[in-house]
Amino acid sequence: MATTTKVQDMAENDLENQIAELREQLTTISRSLSEQGYELFENGGSAFDSMRRSTRRAARFVGEEAQLVTEKARENPMTAVAIVSAVAGLGLLAGLSAYRR
Repeated sequence: MATTTKVQDMAENDLENQIAELREQLTTISRSLSEQGYELFENGGSAFDSMRRSTRRAARFVGEEAQLVTEKARENPMTAVAIVSAVAGLGLLAGLSAYRR
């Protein structure tokens, strides 16, 4: 029973870390788009406004999806562990395959 709780905690922590990384990446992308948008603003305000709206929409979508993934992982922790394990296993196999070549 205790190992199940540990596995659930590990899965939740792993998913929360991945979500945090995605948010950091989104922040970086948003900053980059803002910088590019500023240049576009100097050249044409409508392009900047359009890009800003699209960036906000994308950020909102990513945030909503991150919350959905977190909720689903909490509802089905064993499934989340299985998915994370499968992805890690595939990554390991791909890495080993690339290393041998």
